[in-house]
Amino acid sequence: MKQFEYKVVDIQVQLKADNDFKTAMTEKLNFFGKEGWELSGVNGTIFYFKRQI
Repeated sequence: MKQFEYKVVDIQVQLKADNDFKTAMTEKLNFFGKEGWELSGVNGTIFYFKRQI
């Protein structure tokens, strides 16, 4: 049976003058993706990730 570990993160994006919301959020999500985390849910600014162990 597969086993997972979970991570709960409050992501709040601070925008720079030359950076829009989509770009900033993409960078944040890609950071977690590179560490093997898969987005499994969102509730406001709370993001739920999981990865197989």
